[in-house]
Amino acid sequence: MTEVPGVLLEYIFPRPGKWSALQKGLFAFPGSDYILVAAAPALFTISTGVIGGGIGHKHYFINRQVEKGYSSSLPANEMTGYLASQFTFYNGAASKWVALMTAAPIVDACWARVTHQKHQIDIIITAGVNNACSAGVTPYCALGQDKTMPGTINTMAFISHALTPGALVNAVQTATEAKTQLLREFNITCPVTGSFASGTNTDATLIAAASDTAFCEYAYAGSGTLLGYMLASGVRGALTQALRTYLVKRKQAFMITTSPKK
Repeated sequence: MTEVPGVLLEYIFPRPGKWSALQKGLFAFPGSDYILVAAAPALFTISTGVIGGGIGHKHYFINRQVEKGYSSSLPANEMTGYLASQFTFYNGAASKWVALMTAAPIVDACWARVTHQKHQIDIIITAGVNNACSAGVTPYCALGQDKTMPGTINTMAFISHALTPGALVNAVQTATEAKTQLLREFNITCPVTGSFASGTNTDATLIAAASDTAFCEYAYAGSGTLLGYMLASGVRGALTQALRTYLVKRKQAFMITTSPKK
């Protein structure tokens, strides 16, 4: 990948069970079965979360690990019950939460930071690709027919500068393009059609940007902008590491299950 002068990509390793500062007013806590990020003030957010999906100003962001056999006809209700039982401050601020869920191990999440001068983006990705799909090629019914274990790519990105609503949508597009390009480079294919995967059929994305527009507000976040480049390079870096961990563990599990019995 061609590098842009002054743009630095690094990996961060927060301590499990401890709060870590990511940016000014932004803190993260890696729990045993979740990653929680808290912001003060609220961040301008777009997400596909089972809780808090859409566009709005949010304070709390969680990626929760569920069991591989997780099944709920009302996942939003189940998630609400989980949050209320785990966090005493949830009920007083329920509208300020965004919640994602994944069967990928939280411990295998990759945390990356991209900086350029006063600009910073922190990205946290969990990855599993057993139910990889190719958008527009994989049949919509494949989720119910596929017998493989679930897999999801969940992306959370926190941007230090403010974005317009259009730029926020633009950032989702850029992050998704980076994810899809990397999956192709890893030769990840849809198990149903054999086509190169564009993602999985349960991916979730969250982009959160500063809500203070006094310093700077960006109207664009496409791949041709500096901000878009920073976001895309961070997604590529974090997803690369998360996928490598996932694929190594999948190979190890396959070798165990197929080894001759003594």
